[in-house]
Amino acid sequence: MGLSPRSKTTLFATILIAALACLQAGIDPVFLTLLSSAHPVAPADHGWIVGATQAGMAVGAVIVWRLGARLSRAVFTLAAIATFLSSLATAQIEETPALLAIRAGYGLAMGMIYTRAMSAAAAWRPNGAYGAVFLIQLLLSTLFALLLPPIADLVGPAPSLAMLAVVPFAALLLILVTTGPEHSAARHGDARHLEQHQPVDAAAWALAAATLLFICATMMVWSFTGALAIAAHIDEDVIGQAVAVGSLAGAFTALGVMREKPLVPLPLTGALAGLSLLSPIPAASGGDGSLFILSIVLLNIGSTAIIIRCSGMASARSADPLFRRLVACTHPLGMILGPVAGSLLTASLGQGGLLSGAVVVIASGCLSLLLATLWQRGKAPGAPRRDALESAA
Repeated sequence: MGLSPRSKTTLFATILIAALACLQAGIDPVFLTLLSSAHPVAPADHGWIVGATQAGMAVGAVIVWRLGARLSRAVFTLAAIATFLSSLATAQIEETPALLAIRAGYGLAMGMIYTRAMSAAAAWRPNGAYGAVFLIQLLLSTLFALLLPPIADLVGPAPSLAMLAVVPFAALLLILVTTGPEHSAARHGDARHLEQHQPVDAAAWALAAATLLFICATMMVWSFTGALAIAAHIDEDVIGQAVAVGSLAGAFTALGVMREKPLVPLPLTGALAGLSLLSPIPAASGGDGSLFILSIVLLNIGSTAIIIRCSGMASARSADPLFRRLVACTHPLGMILGPVAGSLLTASLGQGGLLSGAVVVIASGCLSLLLATLWQRGKAPGAPRRDALESAA
């Protein structure tokens, strides 16, 4: 049964809210450059700034996962207001400890908004919803990456930072003018008065685990790609080109993966995605700019494809709203766990530790996909149905 025009409008607004809420990770390179230009923030502190934001997002996501429908629409409106004020304050505050607190608050509120909006949108067509969010986020990231540097040249870095407040302001407007994410999913049982928890099968849990693992692997590699490239004397302009081209490649991938009937079997998609995620480590170390750009393109294609498919299929396997929120929650959790794991491995074992850790995480993700396939087809314990895994999407 199709959606009414009003429901379609609300759904599109909910997808936009989710895309805006997860935009920060896509524009972090430009944001951090402007931050250091506007304030006395050392590049060595960039990791702390990003870590504070992502940790806040993870906490906000967990709050919404557990509390869910008990949080009213007013809570998310206040969260959007808080992110708007935090964004404006970022352009004014110069002390690093205060900035860390502000960015943690920004992340917490955005994590709440993202998890609620994404889980509500996924109650419709999971692959389509996740694909649309990734597509919009990648296109917006490319747009901001292209526009912010010349704007900063004209008006200065601090005013450019303040302009980023347009992101939470747009999310706030969308929350105010729609019936709210929780209402858009009411017909799917995600509203407070309709929420009823249902059993979740083993295949769904395996797909959710794979989502978390592949996001962790992506962030383990992505967080250190720039440092590896600089150490190999790859020019900063080449790094910027790689990010821009990679984002566009990811956007086209998201557009293709939005379809509900995938052409490539899921375990094979996982294996190919895993190889693409690993490619920037040897490419960056080699010092060849062209190979580095190609590796970033491959990383974006593989990461986008596998995360959309795993997220969409996991959400599609269960009508339980708590589980759908958990699937959305794996995104912010993976984005903080990945860099932390990468930092620990690199600090203790060097580049070889990073590569070995990424291989282990990717292999675990592929194993989760294989188990999900076997459980769904009834060839392993715990599968209540035998229909093909891809039909769940």
